[in-house]
Amino acid sequence: MKLEKAQRPADWLNRIDRSAKVEGIVPAVFESYLRILHKAHPAGTAAPGYNFSPEASWEAVATALGRRLSPGIRWAELSGAYGEPASVPGLGTVYPPEEGRLDGAGFRALARVLSKTTDGPVLAAFWTGWEPVVEDSESARAIRQGDTVSIQGEQYVLYSLESRELADARWMLMPAFGWAQGNGLTPNYLWPADGSWCLGTSIDLDSSVLGVPSAVLSEVEALPELETLHVTPFTDLSSSIPKHR
Repeated sequence: MKLEKAQRPADWLNRIDRSAKVEGIVPAVFESYLRILHKAHPAGTAAPGYNFSPEASWEAVATALGRRLSPGIRWAELSGAYGEPASVPGLGTVYPPEEGRLDGAGFRALARVLSKTTDGPVLAAFWTGWEPVVEDSESARAIRQGDTVSIQGEQYVLYSLESRELADARWMLMPAFGWAQGNGLTPNYLWPADGSWCLGTSIDLDSSVLGVPSAVLSEVEALPELETLHVTPFTDLSSSIPKHR
C-alpha cells in the first residue's frame, strides 16, 4: 500500500456533478449499479465508528414497521426524522446507519469480490476530515504537507493498493495507515486503474454506491454481509443528506 501523490488519478471523479443522484456519486459509465445500505444498530452497541454487534438490516426494520424498501428510500422514512433512531417492534430502539463508511465485515467481503476483477492497482481515496488521525502516520503527514487530491470540492488522501492487498484488507488496521485502530474507516472512493468499476461512499450518505459490470453484479448481491438495492444513474438519494450540507 503506498501513498499516491499524483493529482490526475482522481480527475475522472471530478467530472461528476456532486449531486445526490447515483450519477453524482459514481460516474454514469457502468452496466449496473447497486446501492449498499449501511447497517443500523440496536441500542446497547458500541460508539460510532467501531464494529457493531449486533446489527440490524434495513429490511428487518422495514418489515417490522410494515413498510417496503425502495431504491431511494431514506432512513427518515423508517424512523420519522433525519438522523433519529427508529422504534421497532421486536427490535426496540434502532439507531441510524453511519454516514460515510461501510461496516468492516461488509467492506472486507466486497473487497474480496472486487479484487478478483483486476490484476492492476486499485486506488483508494479517504476523506481528510476523519478523526482521529495518528499524528506521526503517513496519512497525517500527507494532510499537513498538502499531498492530497481534490474530489468534488473535498480533500482526500489517495492510496494505491495491489489487488492482493485489497482482498486481504488488513491495511485498515495498520498504524502506519493513519487512522486509529478500531475506527472502522473504509475508502470513500475505490476504483481500479482500468476504471472497470467504482465504489463511492459519500461522507454525507448512509449508503454506498457501486458501479460495476453486470458479470460481477450477482456475486456482490449474493454476499450475506451486504444489503443491496438495484438503482439506476438517476436514482435520487438527496433525501438522505442533512440540510446543512
